[in-house]
Amino acid sequence: MDVTGRSFRLFNRLLRRPIGIANLKNVNCPAVKDEVNTELLNSFNQDIKAGGVVPVFRHALLFPTRVALQDDVGIYTYAGLYQAAAALSNEIATQLVGETERTICYMCSNDASHVIVQWAIWMTGNIAVPLTPLHPPEMLKYFLTDSDADFTVCTQEYEKILRPITSETSTPLLITGKDKEITAQLYQPDTSFLKPKTENLLTDVGRSNIWYGDRDAMLIYTSGTTSKPKGVVWTHSMLQTQIASLHTAWQYSCNDVVLHTLPLHHIHGQLNSMNASLAAGARIRMLASFASHVVWARLLGMGERDDARPTVFHGVPAMYARLVADYERMFADARTAQYVRAALARMRLFAAGSAPLPDKLFYKWEEISGMRLLERYGMSEAGMALSNPYRPATSRTPGHVGRPLPGMAARIVGPDLRPLLTVECPVPATDAHISLERLGLITKENQSNSEQSEWQPPTVTVHEPSEDDTYQGELLLKGPGVFTRYWNRAPKLDSPDFTKDDWFRTGDTVLYADGKFRILGRTSVDIIKTSGYKVSALQVESAILEHPSISDVAVLGIEDEDYGEIVAAVVVLKENTKLTLKELKDETGKKLAPYQLPRTLLIIQQMPRNAMGKLDKKEIRKLYGKDLGLKKGERK
Repeated sequence: MDVTGRSFRLFNRLLRRPIGIANLKNVNCPAVKDEVNTELLNSFNQDIKAGGVVPVFRHALLFPTRVALQDDVGIYTYAGLYQAAAALSNEIATQLVGETERTICYMCSNDASHVIVQWAIWMTGNIAVPLTPLHPPEMLKYFLTDSDADFTVCTQEYEKILRPITSETSTPLLITGKDKEITAQLYQPDTSFLKPKTENLLTDVGRSNIWYGDRDAMLIYTSGTTSKPKGVVWTHSMLQTQIASLHTAWQYSCNDVVLHTLPLHHIHGQLNSMNASLAAGARIRMLASFASHVVWARLLGMGERDDARPTVFHGVPAMYARLVADYERMFADARTAQYVRAALARMRLFAAGSAPLPDKLFYKWEEISGMRLLERYGMSEAGMALSNPYRPATSRTPGHVGRPLPGMAARIVGPDLRPLLTVECPVPATDAHISLERLGLITKENQSNSEQSEWQPPTVTVHEPSEDDTYQGELLLKGPGVFTRYWNRAPKLDSPDFTKDDWFRTGDTVLYADGKFRILGRTSVDIIKTSGYKVSALQVESAILEHPSISDVAVLGIEDEDYGEIVAAVVVLKENTKLTLKELKDETGKKLAPYQLPRTLLIIQQMPRNAMGKLDKKEIRKLYGKDLGLKKGERK
């Protein structure tokens, strides 16, 4: 389609700086035909049946010649990444004198180096602890000491950050260079490694699949909004369970091209975008960081071969909000908007999570793309737990996070932890093994007995009937995809994290009605008790964001001697707009009850958020709490 218009020319000017792929050589080399190694597949499935786990790096052996990843430097096959990781694993093993089950911190950019280092750590039978340069030195020092890191790995660009910290903590530092990535690139003279002998695959690198079935894989540190960050222990088994669940629910396949812009010290980026994709034989288009104009270029396929154009994007609401803002600035005319919508038609999934998704943003993205965002609920301790349906997309309800994912059970309890409702979703029988058909590597015509792996309807058990069939309380989770312990924290009989019957307490308050869960907020932060009512800060924030003058908002409960707590709003306004408390109440009063309306309003320039785009309410309260209380003359 011939595209013209001032807005599109503006977009092209934003992209004039080189983005790497344009400089690649031999980019039009023909792809190598997939060859299915049925002997290896059968071996893997036998190990899984016996209680073992096929670690993510070993999945690469099922599709060695496929493109696994493309970053701003090069293109890498699964075999190339595997070979580079194997070489690095020898260096790590030497450093540890062959010891296993040790914690190894590492810091890499969002590129092939991250996969290579993580796989190398797993190949040596050790525990990966991803770090990010977004954290200050004191926080990085805390991660090294709390995780008992035996040593740290980083690429050359982060040596200046980590060298002083590792020297202070007396932690050995291994610097890995670009040679590993060059080795892993697709287009190189020696491709003999692409076809290793089957009998040597399981003995050359790593431990047995049975060994991995009972071992820890990585530590994901919590955000630490209420206390110091804690290391969530992810086992290889837990990772395998979560990946199988997402493959079933969201239909990952080798045909996916996943646009990856998420930070990799967080479970959203680690699981949804990276590891679940690599385990499916998909292709990851990895960007160093989120930049709206670059993401738009990739989504629209600018400068990309057809087989490298994205089909899947995982993001946080703040990312989608930025994309919408730039869309309105760059693609305002109808002709360009039509082109954008047509270009996005090749996408099969836009998913959102890690923070509440405002209704307004949900509908705006549907207007732009023609697709409904799939909102889900997850956390460091439980990976992905609840999700709206993949099919039909029309059942994705704004403001809701759907039902439990396969293998997950969700329970709502009252203040005394008495069960009110339990919703359980079974694990499909086909999830017990790796299926090349489900991953799209072979077609049904090649297989006599077609396998189906569908996300089955949940089983609902009512413990205390409700008059209106709605249930509200704290959300508990249980299942093989839920963690069992924090690193370096001794288990307690009266642990606040688990109930006596081993349900994990999320600390989130939810509402269940019409077969769907809705997150009302953190029980300790987002549930405001005012004048005898319980108010969800997230519901109030969603309503306030509908105001045409507001670009960002945080709602807090502020202690008050008369009301217990009052609803207070901190907002960021759009350019050239003004707002009074009365104007805000008049507009939001059309959607909220009087007791839900803010009693105080504070306008600021920029909202404190963490690296994942979540509101940092602890910091907001610290900075502005004194300015949000009721003053004399404001009480009614």
